[in-house]
Formats: sequence, structure tokens, C-alpha cells
Amino acid sequence: MKYKDISTWNRKEHFEFFKDFDEPFFGIVADIDCTDAYYYCKENNISFFSYYLHKALEAVNTIEEFRYRLVDDKIAIYDTIHAAVTIGRDNGTFAFTFIEFSPKFSEFNKNLQNEIKKVKKSSGLFMYEDKTRKDVIHFSSTPWIKFTGLSHAKRFDKEHSTPLIVFGQLTEEKNKVRMPVAVDVHHALMDALHVSIFYKHLENILKM
Repeated sequence: MKYKDISTWNRKEHFEFFKDFDEPFFGIVADIDCTDAYYYCKENNISFFSYYLHKALEAVNTIEEFRYRLVDDKIAIYDTIHAAVTIGRDNGTFAFTFIEFSPKFSEFNKNLQNEIKKVKKSSGLFMYEDKTRKDVIHFSSTPWIKFTGLSHAKRFDKEHSTPLIVFGQLTEEKNKVRMPVAVDVHHALMDALHVSIFYKHLENILKM
């Protein structure tokens, strides 16, 4: 981890303007084409959830702005971003768990599947100790809803700057599979341009 030199940043004014807002987060929802990846997973008996989660992490780790976090009024730049994932249980409850990012999908998928098994056998809300770690993206999935908008429960903590990404219900039409993806990010750290770069990266990675 290193710290950004805000004094020379071309977004210095933007940062200073948005950082003290009561609600500095903004959200965007967009559909992405995931046709190739969906059928690849289906043909190879691979969890599509595991696959697109891994590719989303790949995408965010290539975009510096998605690795920015507020730490003591400074901007920390983390080397690697991991996943803090919401996993559901059969009884309708869920838990938050942590999955370390690995460039190798096989390793990431193995760790994720192990965590899913742990959640299914547990009853707690948090499955990892450090609830305050910032080198994560908060991921969730609502496969039963094709949403066009989304809002989150938030605490108004001035140093809360961790992005939230939610994946929605798949739809198939004219041999195309699309999925809504909601992205919530801190406006002091990035703009809609950077979110659009994430969408483009993710869609390109999902093309086989």
C-alpha cells in the first residue's frame, strides 16, 4: 500500500469538494453482455457466480481508482483488492465472508466454494475477523431480481469509501445473455468515467 500525492492530483478540487458530503456515494446500474462466459461455464460445469465474481475482481484490480480508500484523511492506494462477499443460506439468511483474490481462477474458485460450504453450515453474520479492512470490494448477488436501480443501507462514516457491486438476474433474449450490475462508489475518489471503464473491462474479460 502507498499513499497518493493529492497536491498534484488533477482531481484535487473534486476530492476536496465531495469528501465531506453527508452522502458522497453515487450509484450506476448498467446491463452487461455475459453471453460467452455464461455458456462457457454451463458447458464446463463451472459456477457462473464464481466466474463473474473473479472476473469482476480482475477488472477492479486493473483500475487504480477502484483501489483508492480513505485512511486518516489521506488516499491509500492498495496493491490488490479482494472480495468481501454476501453468501446466502437455504433458510433465507446470509453471511459476509472474505475471499482473497488470486489471478488463477481455479484457486479463487476453490477458496470461494470452501467458504460457501462454511456459510451453509453456520449461523453467524460475519465469517471473517477483520470487519474494518478496506482492501476489498463489497460484492453481493440478487439472482432473483432484474433490477434497474439499487440503493444500499449505509452508515454515514466519513472514512467509509469501499465500493459496493451487486449482480442481478440474468436475462436471455435473441441468443444474448445479459446481467444488470450495480456499482456504488465514493465520488471524492472517482467519477462516472471510472465506473464506465470498469463496465467495459468486465464485459471484455467475459468475452471468450
